[in-house]
Amino acid sequence: MTKKVLTIDDSKTLRMIVGKHLSPFGVQMLEAENGEQGIKRARETSPDVILLDYNMPVMDGYHTLIELKADEALKDIPVVMLTTETVKETVIKLVKLGLKDYIAKPFTRDVLVNKLDPILHLFEGNGSVAAQPDDKSAAESREGQKPTILAVDDKHNILDLLKEYLSETFTVVTLDSGKAALDYMGKNRFDYMFLDLSMPDMSGLAVLDQYLQSKRDNADVRKVVAMTLRTAQSDIDKALKAGISAFLYKPFSREDTSRAVDQLLAQQRGQRKLRFLIEKGDIRILECPPEKSSRFRVVAGALSTEVIQEIDDMAEEGFNQLVIKIGEGFLSDLNVTRKFVNMVDHILQLSLKVRFVAESEQAREALKQFEETARIPMDTSLEFALNSM
Repeated sequence: MTKKVLTIDDSKTLRMIVGKHLSPFGVQMLEAENGEQGIKRARETSPDVILLDYNMPVMDGYHTLIELKADEALKDIPVVMLTTETVKETVIKLVKLGLKDYIAKPFTRDVLVNKLDPILHLFEGNGSVAAQPDDKSAAESREGQKPTILAVDDKHNILDLLKEYLSETFTVVTLDSGKAALDYMGKNRFDYMFLDLSMPDMSGLAVLDQYLQSKRDNADVRKVVAMTLRTAQSDIDKALKAGISAFLYKPFSREDTSRAVDQLLAQQRGQRKLRFLIEKGDIRILECPPEKSSRFRVVAGALSTEVIQEIDDMAEEGFNQLVIKIGEGFLSDLNVTRKFVNMVDHILQLSLKVRFVAESEQAREALKQFEETARIPMDTSLEFALNSM
């Protein structure tokens, strides 16, 4: 039965982020923007868990929790508070009212999932029998010019998602154990592998080691996407040491899966995936180069796609400080300016702390022309902006 999650939060962006984190698990996402709407929605839908914001207009989280626990039909629904209010006395007061747990903002995808897994059993598998390969064999797929992906994971819901997301372009063979994967590798050809690093019968790294030691001519670490939790740093480090640089972090969406495939293909071509945000400690820097720069079109073309995705990832990982350096002429093109302003509006909705760096008078004047950009602090040097954060 599909689990239902009701998010009660006045921030549309927060509700969107929660949905993005949880939709890969097949849960049904429900939304309300204040406490009054949330109580009504809960009565209509009987969710399995309620994610409740603490600070909201109309009816705040505290009074909403009181109403929920006073309602006979709703009182047993677990409530997890999303809050910046983590004072011990406040938390104790909420727990006494019946709060199940709380998540401090900003939170990462892994924190959310780990808090909800005991309630929703998000990672629960569907048995231990190996999943059967698709009707097409790897050899048959070659004749049809459709590459084969071998997907190995002990959780069947993960395998089902990979099939759903990848089957349009690839033949997807799914297996639910390392031993089954090794047996398949010994008898069949395949083009790429999505490999879970943590499985009960044997680790993904052990599978990888035997795969690379095999005499099959397709044994190549550049053909492997490692699947793991973003917080499993020891597994990630071991995979990187083994030569894997393509990762799919759980839980994942269709877009995450597409990026992993792009990363895999770029890796095979000997390319590095282009990244737009530069790390400087806890601060991220986005450089928008001058119009005459060879990189101008690359960055301008990615403002509404890859750049937005990296900013979302940054926020999800708990980083909230961003410096945007604007080169002369970057905002001369109307289409580029429109995408840039939309990107800034998205940043403001995420409540990130942001500063502009504009060394040229032309760039400073351009930033003053729009309401979204005019209210953001502006510096004339990167060093000053970083020191001001």
